[in-house]
Amino acid sequence: MPIGFYILFTKVMTMGSASEMVTFARSYMGSMIVYSIVIGALFSLAALMQHDRQVGLVQTLRLTPNGTKYYYASLLTLMGLLNALSALAIMLVAVIVNHVALSVGTGLGVLIIAVLGSIPLMTLGVLYSRIQSVELLNVLSNLTSFPLAIISGLWWPLSLLPNWVQAIGKVTPTYLTNHLLTRFLAGNALPTRDMMGIAGWAVGMLILLFALTAWQNMTKVVIHRGSTQETPSVQ
Repeated sequence: MPIGFYILFTKVMTMGSASEMVTFARSYMGSMIVYSIVIGALFSLAALMQHDRQVGLVQTLRLTPNGTKYYYASLLTLMGLLNALSALAIMLVAVIVNHVALSVGTGLGVLIIAVLGSIPLMTLGVLYSRIQSVELLNVLSNLTSFPLAIISGLWWPLSLLPNWVQAIGKVTPTYLTNHLLTRFLAGNALPTRDMMGIAGWAVGMLILLFALTAWQNMTKVVIHRGSTQETPSVQ
């Protein structure tokens, strides 16, 4: 989908001078890279982890000596590779279709920013995976990903939106990551504010995830104790 959007907006729905279109093709490449991360986090990762919980894989791994640490490490590695491959595919399309000039160093820089910027979104995907209903997860993922793409300026310029929407969009992790990519691709210095914002989102999401996990574990213990006390003893 991100590649389709990229080709649509840069080759079909074109406007402006040749130099403006070159600049737009370069910056919109970053937007679609971020959008691909959103889709991967809220659809692929969330659905995969939800399925693993429902079939009892996570519960089974908790009973093993190594626990779930290798499971989460493998998921982190897998999603990092998928995000990198998605970014590479979009950059390749940008080079072939729109003749965007990218050096190896620039490409590596884009990958690093994309992977680091994906941390808050991946954590959100893990949070969503704790939803029990498959249908509810799908609805919530759609209600999050598409509005988030709009208000953070991934689909079209943020300046087209009302001022109050722009204010909200500029603090989202998707906007911050996209802004970093835009600045980097333009050869400008990376804003410290954006990097701190992404770090803040990552820390906040992780705290929320740990708090939710602790609450769910506590609830299970209380329910288990209650059911044990209500079970009559056999004489």
